[in-house]
Amino acid sequence: MSLIQLGEAMQLRALRYFSQVAKSHSLREAADKLFVTPTAVTRQIELLEHYYGASLIERSPRGIKLTREGEYLAQVIQVTLRELDTVKEKISSSQSIVSGSIRICSAESLIAPFICPAINDFRLLHPKVNFEIEVGSAPHVAEALISDKADIAATFYMPVNAEILITHSCSLKHKILMTSNHPLASKSMLSLKDIAQYPIAIPPSNFSVRQLLESSAKREGVTLDMRFITNSIEVQKRLAVMGLAIIIMPELTVDDMSTQERLISVPLSDSVMGMVKVDLGLPKQRAISMATKTFHEVLSRRIEAQNMRQ
Repeated sequence: MSLIQLGEAMQLRALRYFSQVAKSHSLREAADKLFVTPTAVTRQIELLEHYYGASLIERSPRGIKLTREGEYLAQVIQVTLRELDTVKEKISSSQSIVSGSIRICSAESLIAPFICPAINDFRLLHPKVNFEIEVGSAPHVAEALISDKADIAATFYMPVNAEILITHSCSLKHKILMTSNHPLASKSMLSLKDIAQYPIAIPPSNFSVRQLLESSAKREGVTLDMRFITNSIEVQKRLAVMGLAIIIMPELTVDDMSTQERLISVPLSDSVMGMVKVDLGLPKQRAISMATKTFHEVLSRRIEAQNMRQ
């Protein structure tokens, strides 16, 4: 018997609430994402526990942990909800309406220049589609696509994997950002030796820009002052605006932030670090929804447009 046939105690709301708790590992975080109170989430989980006659979650000071029964139910619910979304989409498609939800996982610095403009273009034609957007490093983005936590992914140097289809790519120039009164601000071009004299704010070692920078510095025999390590672009920008560090960003992201943040950008002259590759990916083995397919077409056009500018 499927979950859809289990009766009144198994309302769709309860399934969706439990699914979100399983993803969040926190009642409060799940409630925030569902735009309800934690009490409402607890009530729905209690309905499920009453129906199955088993505890589905364990509470601890560190948050929520699923029991063995809860883990099994979470797996089944995920499949069921995806099937229900597919049915909804097929019904909408028969009425010439693109609907449903699209889960995007992306490098944070690609959100402003690519993802958000593509969403804006897409929603002008398909306003009934919802979006879930997550950011992370290239390994995180790839894993989200492989594990069916994302429908479409964009990152720098997508890890090679048999389950990922890289559909489009483009290259962006890396630039160094700093305040207008920084000693390097008057330069027309910068080398790794130039920036080695000053503190840098850079992401952790699982990010491609960090890996490229370390590899290039080693090749040039340069020791860099990686004073600030953070995976947040906002933190990097604040440190740069305050004059505490210089930061390295792709060209389009620089265009998006430099005027607003009053930062100066200078190209980086390095055979490896000077350019960075952007990859757009889809799951190779898994079928994608009509909404994802249509959004992919919109996003891929923006990536192709970047290739035309080079």
